[in-house]
Amino acid sequence: MGGAPIEQAARLAGRTSGDSTVAYAFAFARAVEAALDITVPPRATYLRALMAELERLANHFGDFGAICNDASFSVMHAQCGILRERTLRTADACFGHRLMMDRVVPGGLANDLLPDGISQVRSLSKEVRRRFPKLIELYDNTASLQDRTATTGILSRELARQFGAGGYVGRASGRTFDARRIPGYAPYDRLDLEIPRLEAGDVNARVWIRIREIEQSLALIDQILRDLPDGPIGTALDAAGRSAEGLGLVE
Repeated sequence: MGGAPIEQAARLAGRTSGDSTVAYAFAFARAVEAALDITVPPRATYLRALMAELERLANHFGDFGAICNDASFSVMHAQCGILRERTLRTADACFGHRLMMDRVVPGGLANDLLPDGISQVRSLSKEVRRRFPKLIELYDNTASLQDRTATTGILSRELARQFGAGGYVGRASGRTFDARRIPGYAPYDRLDLEIPRLEAGDVNARVWIRIREIEQSLALIDQILRDLPDGPIGTALDAAGRSAEGLGLVE
């Protein structure tokens, strides 16, 4: 497989799901790198994780709000929409694209963190930590919401295990699987990561897993910014699919 087909395949992988473009591109890039025995520079691995956690934040805000909207609590939907939009704008300020599409590529990244990126992420983190606890309290203290989420839509632990449910769905039904830890990959193998788990398996449990995931993403972002190394952001692939070490970016 030559360089052009790999690039085309990477673009296709990143379009499997628009709001999860980082996750799909990340997975595809890691598969290519394993197949071609490519070592990704440390800076690129940390920036990939930063992108992934920003994407995770945006999606959890969107889902949390949408669930509340389904329960006719539109004020929560609006407030979560504000936080989601704030996160997407931060992603754009960091990487030049709201969804960060085509930024994760085999070998590393297509472009580095923009000059004002770190300050933008820290500003986002500060704002979320100020506003989100109030939304958690509102959710937890609104009886009409609890009536619609607690003990509804239950996925038993047995069925979750039988069908291999992952992500927040599995973790709300007693499973602890998280690919960031098992099998694990850089840089998460060097970051403190707690995997939230609940047993109830209902809509309420899945909401709370999202809440805890948001808190974990904020903690991971703090660690990523603290430990972010300097250096190149990619290892370029030549026309034969081999790697050329140490380039400043992927060409």
